[in-house]
Amino acid sequence: MIWLVAILLLAIFAGIGYLKGAIRMSVSLAGLFVGLMLAKPMAPMMTPIYTASGMTNLLWLSLLPPITAFLVVGLVFVVVGFIVHYKIGQYYKFSADEVTRLTWERMNKRSGAALGLLVGGIYTVLVGMLIYVGGYLTTQVATENDQGPVGYLNSLASGLESSGLGKIARSISPVPEKYFKVADILGMSHKTPLLEVRYRNYPPFLNLGEESTIEEMGSNDEYHNLLIQQASLDEIIKHPISVKLMSDQALTDRLLATDLDDLRAYLETGESPRYADELFLGRWELDGNATINYFKKNTIGVKARQIREMKEVVTNLLLGTSMVVYPDQTYTVSNGKEEEDEKPEEKESDAYEDPYAGFAPQQGMDAEMAARYGLPPGQGAQGQRRPQAQAPKPRRPQLKFSGQQGRWDRKTRGRYQTQSSSGGGSVVVRKNHRAYIDIGGMTLVFKRVW
Repeated sequence: MIWLVAILLLAIFAGIGYLKGAIRMSVSLAGLFVGLMLAKPMAPMMTPIYTASGMTNLLWLSLLPPITAFLVVGLVFVVVGFIVHYKIGQYYKFSADEVTRLTWERMNKRSGAALGLLVGGIYTVLVGMLIYVGGYLTTQVATENDQGPVGYLNSLASGLESSGLGKIARSISPVPEKYFKVADILGMSHKTPLLEVRYRNYPPFLNLGEESTIEEMGSNDEYHNLLIQQASLDEIIKHPISVKLMSDQALTDRLLATDLDDLRAYLETGESPRYADELFLGRWELDGNATINYFKKNTIGVKARQIREMKEVVTNLLLGTSMVVYPDQTYTVSNGKEEEDEKPEEKESDAYEDPYAGFAPQQGMDAEMAARYGLPPGQGAQGQRRPQAQAPKPRRPQLKFSGQQGRWDRKTRGRYQTQSSSGGGSVVVRKNHRAYIDIGGMTLVFKRVW
């Protein structure tokens, strides 16, 4: 199919060259090269045309302005070529003899056909380049459900690649290499939706969830299902979240500033070459059992009371604690039990309540009967309760670790120092993906969340 398109373009331009002549085709050829050189510098001048019409899609705003600039320059040269051809034609028609005029017209048409083939060949390569660039992305993210323009584009791109013209198109493409890297990553993510977890834990993306667009993307079940079920490209692009994502310039700039080679390696292997030496980066959650066991094994002369207190601290104060360590040498700690701890404690009932505490002797009880029940004289008629002693509530150790924001510094490989408003601590990260954090005189064991 791609060869049919190429032959058709060559035939069209050869016919145009024969009809217009060598003069017009020469000027058009010059306009083609000038347009290619000025397309990118003139693109910012064309962008307001589309933004004024309400276009916010960053992809189209990056593609359409340079194409428009190229077409504008080409149109100017077409007009110039028409004027030049008209002036020369008038000269040979009215100022030259008949033989000279006929010779010039024959030469003009035949040379025009040859130049038309040359221009047609150049335009064929340019059209092939556009097909290759667009199809490089769509062939990786489109599905069998994509029909219409996307289906035709994929068919042409496949033919271009199989014919060998794809290498030529790639070599002359002015599109940055970053575009092809992004297309490869999107294609990999489309084929493997479960890579979503790795995206979430990639070090530069740890705080990406704070972006409103990303947060909305993660909480929208409908959009999430479109990605998981590999819906058609048309459905995904038209979804409001995709529209919002492709209009967010700040988020786009942040994502494009990522080291794409490192991101791809992380998605493929689960390990980032760039951050492989920083073992502390990532998401962590408290391992309660490991913390208690570490306390029992590493405390000399530990007593049962201390173990009970430690279990109480872990269970009542620290259970559910999680930590996120960012590449900018900051970290945050949160605890799902914080809100519960802030609520006033309810009064506990006495488990050893006296069964006779509510006993009220009858009116008119004499002194002998009152003495039998242990009541002072004159108190039986009122039926007062005997005062009850409250069992003392165990005192829980206080440890302020959750709700913190702080900084960390690397000492050596696997060893770090943390600093926060409530103090600092030392951290040791071992190969078993456990972080041992010494804080407040205690060692807390965290396990990595993948």
